[in-house]
Amino acid sequence: MPRNESSIEIAAPPAKVREVLLNFSALRDWHQGFIRSLAVHDSSKTPESLVPGDKVDADIEGQKFTAEIKENSENLFAWQGPPVFTVSGRHEFRMEATKEGTATIFTQSEDLSGPLSFLMSPSLLGRMMKSDFARFNEDLKTKAESE
Repeated sequence: MPRNESSIEIAAPPAKVREVLLNFSALRDWHQGFIRSLAVHDSSKTPESLVPGDKVDADIEGQKFTAEIKENSENLFAWQGPPVFTVSGRHEFRMEATKEGTATIFTQSEDLSGPLSFLMSPSLLGRMMKSDFARFNEDLKTKAESE
């Protein structure tokens, strides 16, 4: 199962990073890359209140889909996307405090499965995915550190 991953240290506590990440309506203010939009599928909920089984509507590089929340905790926001050309992905945003507790190690990853998932390995088409993750992480760092 291929895994694409990118990490960055952000000079803000995990709670601040999570706050910026889950402010879906402000995403385009600070990130112009591959994640074009995220929205809670059920308008009676907020991103912070999502629980496993809830849905988010995503636009990733123009590909629109509804994903199922797998975890929404203090340190992890994860969803499972639907199969696309037999490839399915679990996308994770992990926020872990550094030893000092004043900064965050932010890791974005995607675990892919399905018959054609090998094409998305980091040594093949996954190189672009890893680059997209790194750009998003840099944008998140800039935004979280400026608040």
